[in-house]
Amino acid sequence: MYIAAHPDDENTRIISWLTHEKHVDAVYLSLTRGDGGQNLIGTEKGELLGLLRTQELLEARKVDKGRQWFTRALDFGYSKTSTETLKFWDKQQILADVVWAIRKNKPEIIITRFDPNSNGETHGHHTASAILAMEAFDLAADPKAFPEQLKYVKVWQPKRLFYNTSWWFFGSKENFEKSDKTGLYSINVGTYFPILGISNNEISSKSRSKHACQGFGMALERGSDLEYLKFLKGDKPKTNDIFEGINLSSEKGPIKTHQEKLIADYQFNNPQLSLNTLVELYDLLKKEKADVSKLNQVKDLILKTQGIYFEWTTQNGFGTLNQEINTRLEITNRSNKNINVAILGSGTKEIAANDSYKATEKLKLDDVQLSNPYWLQQTPKNNLHVVNNPADIGQPEILNPVKKAITINFDSAKIDFEIPLKQKTVDPSIGEQYEPFYTVPSFVANFDQENFIFSNHPKQIAVEVESFVTNSSAKVSLKGSKDWKISPPQTIEFKEIGEKKKVLFKVEPISRNANSSLEAILESQGKTYTQSLNVVDYPHIDRQIWLKTAQAKIQNLDLKIPAVKIAYLKGSGDEIPSSLRAIGLQVDELDLKNWNPSLLKKYDVLILGIRLFNTQPEITLVNKDIWKFIENGGLVINQYNTNRGLLTNEIAPFNLKLGANRISEEDATLKFLLPNHPVFNAPNTITQKDMDNWVQERGLYFADDWDQNLIPLLEGNDTGESPQKGILLAGNYGKGTYVYTGLSFFRELPAGVPGAYKLFMNILALRK
Repeated sequence: MYIAAHPDDENTRIISWLTHEKHVDAVYLSLTRGDGGQNLIGTEKGELLGLLRTQELLEARKVDKGRQWFTRALDFGYSKTSTETLKFWDKQQILADVVWAIRKNKPEIIITRFDPNSNGETHGHHTASAILAMEAFDLAADPKAFPEQLKYVKVWQPKRLFYNTSWWFFGSKENFEKSDKTGLYSINVGTYFPILGISNNEISSKSRSKHACQGFGMALERGSDLEYLKFLKGDKPKTNDIFEGINLSSEKGPIKTHQEKLIADYQFNNPQLSLNTLVELYDLLKKEKADVSKLNQVKDLILKTQGIYFEWTTQNGFGTLNQEINTRLEITNRSNKNINVAILGSGTKEIAANDSYKATEKLKLDDVQLSNPYWLQQTPKNNLHVVNNPADIGQPEILNPVKKAITINFDSAKIDFEIPLKQKTVDPSIGEQYEPFYTVPSFVANFDQENFIFSNHPKQIAVEVESFVTNSSAKVSLKGSKDWKISPPQTIEFKEIGEKKKVLFKVEPISRNANSSLEAILESQGKTYTQSLNVVDYPHIDRQIWLKTAQAKIQNLDLKIPAVKIAYLKGSGDEIPSSLRAIGLQVDELDLKNWNPSLLKKYDVLILGIRLFNTQPEITLVNKDIWKFIENGGLVINQYNTNRGLLTNEIAPFNLKLGANRISEEDATLKFLLPNHPVFNAPNTITQKDMDNWVQERGLYFADDWDQNLIPLLEGNDTGESPQKGILLAGNYGKGTYVYTGLSFFRELPAGVPGAYKLFMNILALRK
């Protein structure tokens, strides 16, 4: 078992080596789903980002052949100490989950990615994952520890615990090369597998590249490559073999005999001859009440050796309760003899050798549940996802698809299979594509943003309603508090499944400090629907959905908005443009690939999106045009970039160097260094109260060194740390102004934080 804190923390080289070289079951326990991270390929944050990163982990495991596991811990963002982390998470709850994972998966060896003695030296989540592993190593074998788990599992004592050290923890590869490695265990993860025609580190590179939203796509690596492990606890190996004294075969008796016979008798040119041994092995495993995963592995081998293929598909991606949909069943027998297949609802079919059974049928969805990730069905509590069924804790996902049951008669045995219903489409440019089939409400409603900011004036708010019922109608209404006046309900008609219509409502604040949630309510044929459908859809993962309450936040602020024309260059996945449009500003997004410096002439302000200088290569060709824009009187606001991976060091018209400093405490005090500066006074008066209720963090990647023309405006720090002054810098260049800020506006504005909006308006007003 490999243990770390987040998706992408895992060492895919070791996981792949374990599964391909040592042929052992390797599971990666990630404490979180990465909900609090950032996204280089889209705008998903929070729960939706967690969904995306969960699927990226599952895709990675498909490549390196490991398995995936989680705890209930919510990724609440960067934490500087494990002390803070374990306080936020409730250490005992997460420790219970790690103990549960060990008891459930029964690892002989545990490897942590991080050093348990690194508190304050790295991300607090990282150190916490190692601390929890150290404690859980012993507690998993103690029947007095978390005894409620013993209704489902038995105690388990792993053999030994290691820490997977790396050059990263030494500051550089050069420092690591020079370090004393006495006492470390080494693994050559560069093994070449002739049967596969690929090396272990090539496999691990492909696995690593599945973390697309974190920008971890990488070139394939080949050749000898050493990984090092430090022994922490348990039975210490006397040789360099970390598996010393461990029997790598978990089976014994007749099951082991059948496995050995299966391998010895296997014929590459006629794998169908393995059928009887596989069927016998399957029966033995069932009698021994083996884990479902082992039974499924044998069933999969039976299908593959016999050349049997089946699928159950529909053209629909979504269905709703009591809806009737068209489906297509295919069972293809590519073996050299006939098979009999009992199909639930269709009787028994004999399928000749090298022939197929294909049938279309209508399916009524009359006994189905709504599809929803099991850990997102309730609001998290105390930074933990709520999981109602204790036995479900740890599962990467629990799918409840519509299934068709079939039984294949192999003469010597009858084996049951379940075929999940999937959406199948054919794209002329790509070919056939499969996606999960989801069950959803008859009607869903989505707001185009999560927060709406008012400035004592009414707004038109759009709600997009989607119907999954033909020839239907729904009454749409919005519900807010008594501090708001909302236009009456409207009835809309639909003809087709999947048809979407936008409905506009006039919403007006009737009190000065009105603050409320706004709920969308849909009524049709005596039923009420109150959910939104949130979709995460990328080519490298299975499409994901999350059904949650259809609501938005509405706030009335005394917000003064400068009259400026804004251009925006997007970096990676931020929603600043839509957040500014939400308060009535016009924001034009420019395309670096079709750049022309004359485009800037009609704008007062150019905003550079987060990580622009990390992610958009074209910026290196146009940055001098941007400096010219400032020189001629424009205002440029450069949001945070990481100090690693800059495509150019010229991120400002004068000297500006970034560090890795951040303030992770969202309530940390920010001192106004120049209280009379316009950024704190015009057009909005900024006070310390405006620093309240920020989310997740203050900011990140503050400046370390800057030109004398740049003036630091804010100072702050996390508890116990030195003050940082590179948080917000502003300075004149020619006739214009340049601003660099590491403040996390990309989180605060979409979250509707009032003080963040006021401060950003004042930054926009710095244009001379």
